[in-house]
Amino acid sequence: MTQKGSQFLQYIIPILNVLQRDGGGVKASEVIDQVIEDLDIVENDLVETTSSGESKIRNQMRWARFYLHNAGYIDNSQHGVWKLTKKGLQTKIENLDVQKLFKLAQEHSNKSKINMKTYQQKILFGSPGTGKSYQIDKHIISYELLIDVEKMPANVIKTVFHPEYTYGDFVGKLMPITVASGSVQYKFYEGHFLKALSQAYKNIIAAQDNDGEVEKVALVIDEINRGNSAAIFGTIFQLLDRNPDGWSSYEVSVNEIIFNRLFELCDLKPHSIVQGKIKTYKFGNEEIEAAELQKKLNCHFENRTIKIPPNLSILASMNTSDSSIYYMDSAFKRRWEWEFIDVDSNPVSADGVAFENRDEWKMFVSKLNAFIKSNHKSIRGIEDKQIGHFFITDEKIQKSSIQNKLMFFLWDSVFNRDKKPLITLLFGDDKNNELITFGDFAKQVDNFIEKIQ
Repeated sequence: MTQKGSQFLQYIIPILNVLQRDGGGVKASEVIDQVIEDLDIVENDLVETTSSGESKIRNQMRWARFYLHNAGYIDNSQHGVWKLTKKGLQTKIENLDVQKLFKLAQEHSNKSKINMKTYQQKILFGSPGTGKSYQIDKHIISYELLIDVEKMPANVIKTVFHPEYTYGDFVGKLMPITVASGSVQYKFYEGHFLKALSQAYKNIIAAQDNDGEVEKVALVIDEINRGNSAAIFGTIFQLLDRNPDGWSSYEVSVNEIIFNRLFELCDLKPHSIVQGKIKTYKFGNEEIEAAELQKKLNCHFENRTIKIPPNLSILASMNTSDSSIYYMDSAFKRRWEWEFIDVDSNPVSADGVAFENRDEWKMFVSKLNAFIKSNHKSIRGIEDKQIGHFFITDEKIQKSSIQNKLMFFLWDSVFNRDKKPLITLLFGDDKNNELITFGDFAKQVDNFIEKIQ
């Protein structure tokens, strides 16, 4: 994320003052309002806005919060709440060197940029109106992926799935147009996925060999379950399997029209052609060998294969109340991380490691499958409802992954018809502890792990 001048630095100490006075954790809007009051900022000074319509002063305070987080003073775990870390609570404000803090925060940002493995492929789910889209826009894109939307709006591509949305809308399609002469011609219109993929490729090419300068791209899908995801993704579904380095584990072939349009969107122009094959491309004023480009983008030109690169994140939102609109199969769900947003608009994410290694995880999966099979009378299609070892692929399995991905799969797909096996597992015959919502179930992550083991 680029430096936004030095104006926001004036709000570092006032923000810390407010948070320390209040004990360390305050809603974002309340912190900003209190700083405005403390500094006697008048209404006339608040009317100047950014290109997105937000007050520039309020925006500068959010930037100050961002740098406080990167420097280790503000905790980033609770959506909508500015909470001091132990370091922030113990800091003596009168001794704080703001410029030193700023430099420390910049170093943290640069390290984050260098690591291209920090992609996200996540579905945020919860009740309507809980702020899932807000969490994606204001938290994940800005503070986790470090995408500066104001500077590079092309790095965020948004769409909304609905019953009429198709593979053509997502990837691309030929459409007839009537030209001035009255004749009909066909034009190819790229879809949202192709726009996002080309922008990610373009950023890799622009960075050349300097990985630290590769800009990240986010494809945002609102209401992902209101469209037929299996039909919309089509063969692109295969690309959702990602290696630890962020590249797709597998490649898919696309037709010539899509492949050629992808390279046009990357601003690549064929330059030298030998025996019908393109040997070099022009990118701006630079000439790039086709073989080098093929290696850099993990493509195969003759077979027209593509992969999702590490700098492309795919973020989606889903209302749990709409889960029956279009069915998402288990294979599709497995390829995403999941994050539950509760009715108070807070992400539900337990701290700590559940399993230190893959062996511990595999033992747990065996016991979990035994539990699932023992309750087969409550499950429709038992073969499809058991858990594979690669349902979660991390080396260390976090409690948050168990909570948001595994437990939601059990709740929504395995025991969707009958929750009694889960209630009995957690509480035995105690009728006063019935699970009503997934939020109730998610809070029982430690109990769930213990009872399965």
